[in-house]
Amino acid sequence: LAILRPERSFAHAMITDSRLHRGRQSYHYMKSDSVIDDLRDYNIQQNGEGRSRRDLFRTAAAGFAGGLVSNAAIASAADLEDKRRYFQRFPTLFAPLYGEASRKTNKRQIGENIWALEQNLELGPLDTPLRCVVVRLEDGSLWVHAPLAPTEEFCDLVESCCGSGNENGSAVAHVVVPTYALEHKVFAKDALLRWPEAKLWTAPGQFSFPKRSVADDFLWGRSVSGILSNSDVNAASVPWGEQIQYETLAAGTFNIGGIPTTLYETAFFHKSSKSLIVTDSLAQVPLAVPALSDPEKLLLVSKRSTTDPQPEDTPEARQIGWEKTALLVSYFFPEHEELDPDAGFGVVTWTEGWHDNFRALAGRLIVPPVVRTLLYAQNPPEVRRWVDRVAARWDFEQIVPAHFEAPIRASPKEFERAFAFLEDESIDAFPTNDLARGLRPIADIALKRLT
Repeated sequence: LAILRPERSFAHAMITDSRLHRGRQSYHYMKSDSVIDDLRDYNIQQNGEGRSRRDLFRTAAAGFAGGLVSNAAIASAADLEDKRRYFQRFPTLFAPLYGEASRKTNKRQIGENIWALEQNLELGPLDTPLRCVVVRLEDGSLWVHAPLAPTEEFCDLVESCCGSGNENGSAVAHVVVPTYALEHKVFAKDALLRWPEAKLWTAPGQFSFPKRSVADDFLWGRSVSGILSNSDVNAASVPWGEQIQYETLAAGTFNIGGIPTTLYETAFFHKSSKSLIVTDSLAQVPLAVPALSDPEKLLLVSKRSTTDPQPEDTPEARQIGWEKTALLVSYFFPEHEELDPDAGFGVVTWTEGWHDNFRALAGRLIVPPVVRTLLYAQNPPEVRRWVDRVAARWDFEQIVPAHFEAPIRASPKEFERAFAFLEDESIDAFPTNDLARGLRPIADIALKRLT
């Protein structure tokens, strides 16, 4: 029998083409997310919800050995794994950095003619939801906001939003790059290669690094169809303007490669679903573990000390892992993550109090700590003008950010309330010690370099 090693937290090795001959039958063994996903329904039927990947591996092995899983099922699982693979053409700080990788995509309808497609954004052992929004326009074509990793699965799910009888690549008419942030634009070129008839719309201030003057053909695969400056009220009309309106924020300025660079984000209002579509300006950290979270990574992060063994997979351990993940992603160096020299060089231990800090962060509409501290602190009056325009102009009922939870039921008044800190920093303040070791020093350095 092939030896499966699920206790290795980050291993994604595949055991392929191994065969167990049992009479006239041949069974193939493969350790991959797709096999586990395809076996999940069977495992739940036999053992109930909440089973770990380790349990699923055992189920898989038992199923293969006992003849419960046919060659056709394994072939189907392998095909699904192929549909989740892609090549990342530009280097980034998130996995896979560069090169080939695999991501699963979930699709949910979140209103009339609007869908959320989600993958995981991975940075080491940390992964959080990353979201693309797809809108079906009145003519049946698609408007794709911040495309995700270009797996065959993702592209098929996008095209399925066209509805019956119109599921083809040409149905994507518009690809939108709503901000400067790399994770929201790095796959735009791949999307445009998949849907070559689509037009490209970008927020202002797009730049490359370290080389700044790079041709559009290299970055996007074509020229930009339009730049979404200021507001559609004062700009040249866009072909989707009667259904989706926009307001652009100049979020802040950084010295990048010796050049002062202003960072922009464009927010959109989809009229028929009454949805405010944003990227990084707002978020709601979920109290519960997100659906796409990798249990093995959650268990790794859940440990009290980095020297502790991997804990047993329980709902409680996964929840602890998620809460610590949210703190690490939000603050970089949160208050209760401490170096522990008495335990050894480089050992990190979590001290009591981290759960209270998670509860102060999660379950409510916020401007994320990174955005609030690094960007919006630079020019609060400019941010306030953008907030006032959005709240006065659009009567939205839900907000769809690109990170964490969505959709968020919220009105313009609740939207305004999330930005009350612009006039008074004490309102909805994050724990001082969560900011002190990471975001605050970085913000101080960045702002000093601009003055």
